[in-house]
Amino acid sequence: MRNCAPLPLALLIACVPLEPPGSDPTTSVTASEAGTSGPSDATGWQLPARERDKAPSSTTTSATTTTTSSDPPPLTSDGEDSSDTGTGPPLDLSALQIAEIHPDPDGKDGGPDSPEFIELLHVGELPIDLTGLEIDARAWPTLRADALGLAGHMLLPGERLLVLRSAAAADVPDPPVAAIDGGLRVAFASSEGLRNADGGVLLRVSDIRGDAVIHGATQPAPWDARGLWIGAPAPAPGSGESLCRGPAIDHDDASDWSICPPSPGAATEPEAGTTGDESGTTGEALPAEVAIVEVLSNPPGPGNLEKHAEFVEIENLGPGPVDLATWTIADDLSDAPTGADPLLYLDGDGGCLPSTCLAPGQRAIIVGNLYTGPTGAGLVLVTDDTTIANAGLAVHEPVALRDGSKLLRSTYRAWPDPLVAPDPAATEEALVRNDPAAPDLPEAWSFAAPTPGL
Repeated sequence: MRNCAPLPLALLIACVPLEPPGSDPTTSVTASEAGTSGPSDATGWQLPARERDKAPSSTTTSATTTTTSSDPPPLTSDGEDSSDTGTGPPLDLSALQIAEIHPDPDGKDGGPDSPEFIELLHVGELPIDLTGLEIDARAWPTLRADALGLAGHMLLPGERLLVLRSAAAADVPDPPVAAIDGGLRVAFASSEGLRNADGGVLLRVSDIRGDAVIHGATQPAPWDARGLWIGAPAPAPGSGESLCRGPAIDHDDASDWSICPPSPGAATEPEAGTTGDESGTTGEALPAEVAIVEVLSNPPGPGNLEKHAEFVEIENLGPGPVDLATWTIADDLSDAPTGADPLLYLDGDGGCLPSTCLAPGQRAIIVGNLYTGPTGAGLVLVTDDTTIANAGLAVHEPVALRDGSKLLRSTYRAWPDPLVAPDPAATEEALVRNDPAAPDLPEAWSFAAPTPGL
């Protein structure tokens, strides 16, 4: 049974301290004094959600809202280690995902009618007790469940936790914790608002880290969430906009996120795409997961002639159609690849409009404009060059597929050691991804006879 009785809000407004590992836990520095870390290594799309750390065997009982280090356990107000004071079941952080961030509302941030908010979604299969939950959101003070009045409250599978910030205590709803349609709402007051252009959110229980997102720019600790975030930050939402997680698999990188209208307490409805002008040059129509599923980089034939038989095949895993008119393909994983080619319509049908649209469950092949191989009955996209990417695909080169926002959407052979098996130099077969949704790892690929368009 949900406990939704009114509970007091005991939130202390503080700057966000950070404790480097091994430091005196009573000494802290502010986030502005902490150095920023470099961007995480880009290891490619098609990576599954990171394996979350398991929750500790007990929960936090601190009633303050100061930030703790990501390494030592937090302290109670008496200075005692709080890691063994909990009595309830541990919170499974893998069941909670950050679903939406609204840092810059229309009007005054945190005003009476324009609170900032963060929304969490329960993606697990069992009810969870929110006791012990901590939310580090730059530059809010660290929010702890007990200080917010959430300790003992349950969140059911599919429900959402809406966290609202008001700038003035008088604007905090009464009661601050309440049931809403589809979940729970909690509100607090703080003079410190979310960062608009360079923010981050991290969920944790004590020193155990859960879901994370950074947007706009690389973040200082703990929002760098090293090991929980891959590559470049997600886009920063503008005034009146939110940053929302899409319905795709959780990849812990910017491709999970997009700008959306705010929808506090409710699932984000994807905006209907436009058909664009008659040339079909539009962006992505609806959220979709696209994967590279087959690559032929070493076709039969002598010398440069084999370049004209190379192809890359992609599949739309859904849930919506996607217009590929603004997408590019490259044999370089960098953010600004040389030789990146646009995807242009050549032939076939992707199952939706415009001509460069690919429907869920459909496949398309990408070829150079001198391609000589079979195409099948599906969508055929061609580069603006005689070959794919920069002078064709060398046998050990990676392949990078990016959308119109230059976000990395899928990769092939984005491995630390490009020479590792399976080695295309040893055969004239294609490499096929065993499971279209599998991560881009060597064991995910196997040799097979080429089947372009099939």
